[in-house]
Amino acid sequence: MTPVARAGAASRLPDEALMGRYADGDAEAFDELFRRYEARAYAFFVARTRSRERARDLYQELFLRIHRARVSYDASRPFTPWFFQIARRLLVDDGRRAHRSREVPLEDRDLCAERPDGEAELGDRERVGEVLGALSPEERYVLVSSKVEGRGYPEIAIQLGKSADAVKKLASRAMQRLRAAPAAAPWGLQRR
Repeated sequence: MTPVARAGAASRLPDEALMGRYADGDAEAFDELFRRYEARAYAFFVARTRSRERARDLYQELFLRIHRARVSYDASRPFTPWFFQIARRLLVDDGRRAHRSREVPLEDRDLCAERPDGEAELGDRERVGEVLGALSPEERYVLVSSKVEGRGYPEIAIQLGKSADAVKKLASRAMQRLRAAPAAAPWGLQRR
């Protein structure tokens, strides 16, 4: 089969089959996956980082992680949730790194300079950390995914391997725990 015919055949394969072929060493399968997901990955990161430069770095890192994880991919499971789970983990890792180094993208520098009280913001961040620290990692993941990122319970359920009802109950229990945390009072999370 000629390279052109192989590339044409690859464009008709489902994502799962392409990833399976890439795991077996087919570089053209990766090229096709990259073509399909490049714009979506970049848009995903731009929407969450609000920085084109950061998004460019993250989407390149994402495809590097996909390359590294190719042998662990299970072709019997849907590709898209697996792909975006890696993207979300990368975003979380990047956020942790940025928080530790207090990195501020250049385009956001002017916005930070306009804030009148940096100490108040730091205090707010510490309180948020305290409030979220009262939750389990799974509860934090569900709340941040649903309340901050706006993802639906069914999507979160797929990634956690739970039912949508179980994820909804987990979110409800997490909100109850947040309301009970002493550090939640400044934001009015506590029920009256």
